[in-house]
Amino acid sequence: MISKSTIQKINDEARVEDVVGEFVMLKKRGANLLGLCPFHNEKTPSFNVNPARNIYKCFGCGKAGGPIQFLIDYQQLSYPDALKYLAKKYNIEIEEDEQTDEDKQKEQEKHNLVESIHIANAAAQKFFTDYMLQNENGKIGLAYFKERGFLNHTIEKFQLGFAPEGYDVFTKHALKEGFQLEVLKKAGLTSPKENSTVDFFRNRVMFPIHNMTGKVVGFGGRIMIKDEKAPKYVNTPESEVYLKSKILYGGYFAKNEIRKKDECLLVEGYTDVISLHQAGMENSVSSSGTSLTVDQIRLIKRITPNITMLYDGDAAGIKAALRGTDLILEEGMNVRVVVLPDAEDPDSYVKKVGSEAFLQFIQRNRKDVILFKASLFAAEAKHDPIKKSELIRDIVESIAKIPDNIHRSVYVKECSQLFEIQEQILITEVNKLRRKKANDQKTAENREVVQPKDSKQDQLPDSFHQEQFNQASSNLHILEKDIIRILIEFGSWKTGEEEDAETVAAYVLNDLDGLEMETDRYRMMFDLVKREFLSGNVHEEKFYTANEDEKVTSIAIELLTQPYSLSDNWWQKYKIVLPDKKLMFVKDIQSACIRFKQFKNIAELKKIEAKLKEVTDETELIKLMKLHKLFIEQKKEFAKTVGNVIYRPTT
Repeated sequence: MISKSTIQKINDEARVEDVVGEFVMLKKRGANLLGLCPFHNEKTPSFNVNPARNIYKCFGCGKAGGPIQFLIDYQQLSYPDALKYLAKKYNIEIEEDEQTDEDKQKEQEKHNLVESIHIANAAAQKFFTDYMLQNENGKIGLAYFKERGFLNHTIEKFQLGFAPEGYDVFTKHALKEGFQLEVLKKAGLTSPKENSTVDFFRNRVMFPIHNMTGKVVGFGGRIMIKDEKAPKYVNTPESEVYLKSKILYGGYFAKNEIRKKDECLLVEGYTDVISLHQAGMENSVSSSGTSLTVDQIRLIKRITPNITMLYDGDAAGIKAALRGTDLILEEGMNVRVVVLPDAEDPDSYVKKVGSEAFLQFIQRNRKDVILFKASLFAAEAKHDPIKKSELIRDIVESIAKIPDNIHRSVYVKECSQLFEIQEQILITEVNKLRRKKANDQKTAENREVVQPKDSKQDQLPDSFHQEQFNQASSNLHILEKDIIRILIEFGSWKTGEEEDAETVAAYVLNDLDGLEMETDRYRMMFDLVKREFLSGNVHEEKFYTANEDEKVTSIAIELLTQPYSLSDNWWQKYKIVLPDKKLMFVKDIQSACIRFKQFKNIAELKKIEAKLKEVTDETELIKLMKLHKLFIEQKKEFAKTVGNVIYRPTT
């Protein structure tokens, strides 16, 4: 395990402009550098590199990070591999954390096993390919692939092969080559049977499955004979290197083209992927013989936010097209659906019409998934009110999963018109679902709910006039966002010139003691700062912008960057002197904390006022009235501090 001190050295030495500059043409723009984003197609540069903070941020697609994160996203490296890449680049010696002899032995054994499985899989792939091309008995596999229309270069690219029909042909070959039987079993290539062993794959055409770095981690095998008792396809059992929920078939061959086209074509089967690649659509992948998973979606999301799903044109195909789309929406991605003509799949249809016509079909028929569901269901349930209400609820559930407020609002408006139902009713239902999820599961990225501009739901309680708050600070989400920004940017700064002055982190955490953030992403960051503080650590912003947790890094950079910067020339021209950030930050912190507490005070007062209207027990009534008086006094103090006008609370 790479030591923390080594990671710190790498973070200190690695320069984002050097690392990004290896892959992106950057031009000086003020204090920063600007270039075309490598993660999505664009004509106008929006990829901003900030050397001072050692971070990058694309204001087009939202990708952000530091040197390590860039390598993870662009080169598809793991976190440890990205560290090793940078250590080599900057001549940093990698130190391992001190471990017991037992720990070292276990780690070494695991490492050796993983390497052995990779080597065994590579040897198996070569054996299956060679057997198909060179052995007379393997020609049946080659004939199958040729019949499917696969050309020699395609067979070579995907390293296709054939597993012999014999009982243990491969196992005997592997043992003869020096492989240990235990490794072959762990790799899922050999299976125990009574007092002997057998090949896991027999008499099947073989589809090697690669991870994103190109290593063979498993296989899919298709049966060559009709046998109702045997499955048509079998996959390698899960192992130390193969977790099918985390693998995209074709991902290694598709990643560069996905990045270039800023779109991923998602299909169902191995042959669909191979046929589309052969036809020039090399941005195609499949979910590797499993239902689409969150991990697979996130693999795609690292490269592009855009997914187009291609599915068969029958009823089962349409159902398959809708399966998993809610997971994609929940990740904040854009998903469109293309349903092919009846009895066609991507493999058969591209061969039937050719690549150009196939692409044109996709362009003409791709539909946004929400609107696809809505139009499909609207026609299906037009004259059945009960069914219509059920289908509307299904669509509302999908809309509620979308993290972006604007996207949800657009979908609500479209569905309102399509189903001829009041927009406000849909908004209310979406809000209910999002609040329920936030309260019960606490997994939503953002608790902002879909609302039109004139909605009063997120405005201040009636007992306070709008002038009491600045427009920007009237939303709890914005207040929380500002506090987290302060903790990241100024957390390690001192609040005064005195030697024993407390840090900003200490001030904020003490001042807000007992209060919680309600927005999930900011609560997560607040808890992280608090955890580190209680452990005796107060960090500078680099800890957050170069964090091992990708989510922490993303949020930190989002809060610290903006698409526009002040022009030094403009301010000098008009002789305007900007206040130094160091002179303003204490006031900034105090104001943010006070407004946050004021907002919480308002919320509590509203709850107490509601209870006062309903309570009948005299003891409880007296208790609530005392509490109400206490919060009214707090409200007055807050108002004095921030200079607000006091209004009488409503009763």
